[in-house]
Amino acid sequence: MTSQRKQTAVAALLVLALLLALPQVARADDTDISDPVLSEAQCAIVEDSAGNVLYEKNADTQMPMASITKVMTAMVALDSGIDLDTPCQIHATDLGADSQTAGFVEGDTPTLRELLRVMLIYSANDAAENIAINVAGSEEAFVELMNEKAQELGMTNTHFMNPHGLDEDGHYSTVSDLALMGREALSEYPFIAGTVHTRSVTVSVAGTQKTFYSTDELLGTYKGIRGIKTGYVAGSAAFLGACQRNGVELFTCVLGAQTSSGRFTDTVSLLNWAYANFKQTPVAKSSWIVGVRPYADNFAMTYEVTPTDDETAITWPQGGSLSFSTTMLQHNLLVEDGQLVGSTTWTQDGRTAGSVHYTACLTLDNIPRVNVFTLPLYGYAA
Repeated sequence: MTSQRKQTAVAALLVLALLLALPQVARADDTDISDPVLSEAQCAIVEDSAGNVLYEKNADTQMPMASITKVMTAMVALDSGIDLDTPCQIHATDLGADSQTAGFVEGDTPTLRELLRVMLIYSANDAAENIAINVAGSEEAFVELMNEKAQELGMTNTHFMNPHGLDEDGHYSTVSDLALMGREALSEYPFIAGTVHTRSVTVSVAGTQKTFYSTDELLGTYKGIRGIKTGYVAGSAAFLGACQRNGVELFTCVLGAQTSSGRFTDTVSLLNWAYANFKQTPVAKSSWIVGVRPYADNFAMTYEVTPTDDETAITWPQGGSLSFSTTMLQHNLLVEDGQLVGSTTWTQDGRTAGSVHYTACLTLDNIPRVNVFTLPLYGYAA
């Protein structure tokens, strides 16, 4: 890249930083944004795709998560690496007369793919239990894997007792943890992302082809909805949602609604509020060069610093000015091409609005060429 292009890119970033630091333009009515109106949910959250919280209510209160549990069941099953077309043996289950099941019977041999789909779409509890047994050998062993996965993801206020979500002491989560799980499920598990916005699934049950329909009433009725999972137990309804509209992806979770309809009403309220009141502001592009830094103090060489990815911040037009803080690797360290060397975090009114990570870019033009045998001459041990 020419020197002129480098200077232009750096100047563009500096101008953008200055613009972001200015107070956002207020609306014509110049009134504060009120919280979303929730009719039933005891706990609620709405986040952007980076996990920045736009609104929360009792976000860390432990509550029954009901069948939202099945998202974790799917992730653990997929982590096992078992071929999705592997036939599964159906075992007798004792899930209670009121439990939602597909009706699988001993002798049925659905594939793991079919069990996962009927579990995620129709919320079949017998599918969830049989997934656990076929993957880990027993329900208890599978639940251990679920709790290990939760800890790995940082779901510190979550504990699983079963793979289906039926009410049980010690089986709980929070809207904050579940939103995190939802982001992981859709970003890292294409099978889950492709399944949870499907409206029906047909599988063979007891020798008959049966079609099961999604429990997600927002599919096809709310613009941009992508799923993810409903839940209902003991008069407590729940919904973990994801929605993408105009390039902005949001994740929601509501727990403790009194009715099945209430969980959807409150989810719509959260999404409508977020899309109406927040906007997406570009803060970095991977093509930018944001700086040129010394490769190592003693070498008189440099490397370029570039954003790792294109990044945006979710900003509140009625809020205060955006502020940002940047942390960079100290100058005198050797770096490799693609190595993380720093980050910037934007905040607004105490809320993290966005962040960007920077990597070292060692091009053919600026890559250091040093004879390793001369390193002691420059103060480095060989």
